[in-house]
Amino acid sequence: MITLIGHLLRRMLTPGRTLGLLALGALPAVSLWLASSFSEDETYAIAVTTQGFTYVTAVLILTVATLRDERDGGTFPFLYMRPIGRGAFSAASLLGGIAAGALVGVGVWLVTIVGSVAGGKSLVGTGAGIVLYLAAAIGYASIFVPLGYLAPRSILFGLGYVVLFEQVAANVVPGIARISVWRIATSIYVDLLPSVPRRVYLEVLDPVQPGAAAGLVKLGFVFLVGWGVLTWALRNRDAV
Repeated sequence: MITLIGHLLRRMLTPGRTLGLLALGALPAVSLWLASSFSEDETYAIAVTTQGFTYVTAVLILTVATLRDERDGGTFPFLYMRPIGRGAFSAASLLGGIAAGALVGVGVWLVTIVGSVAGGKSLVGTGAGIVLYLAAAIGYASIFVPLGYLAPRSILFGLGYVVLFEQVAANVVPGIARISVWRIATSIYVDLLPSVPRRVYLEVLDPVQPGAAAGLVKLGFVFLVGWGVLTWALRNRDAV
């Protein structure tokens, strides 16, 4: 299982892809640098809201390739050279996607810290930002890894989900907002901060309430659903 995760990481994290996605995910760091004239609460809102699209898109592009690269390259059958059950294979695939997203998240977090320092902003919010990236990596990889396996045009479907569901519908329908992965990850992040301006609650959380424990439970549920869907797909599509 560890060998499979390592193989998937090497396939996903090619130098060119990694650098490009780091640049995409780190775009909000530029806003932190340029936001020297904004108040602290405005900076929080700008950075977190922007990351809800740039970092999520980077994770999408990266994690849909977890198994899609293998299928498109004709190497998928060779992954079963060693006996491994469907459940373990699904778990390893999801963990590989999560690890890849988390590694990019760490890079984005470091760049964001540099942007905060350059913009003269407090590191209280950006320092804890690693929690936001890691939580988002768990939730989104659990969705995008199965999507990449099931759908040939998975990036287009994923972008539709990010834009229409996470960015539009979640801002209009409270029920959808409560199951938005980005809001769940942000609720964990906000709950761990010593003090957060109310503007952040209103712009990136409402109607979700801060809560690390509740957020982790929700992410665990998303992971289990993703694992179940991928396990089902492996059985029915490739008879693994």
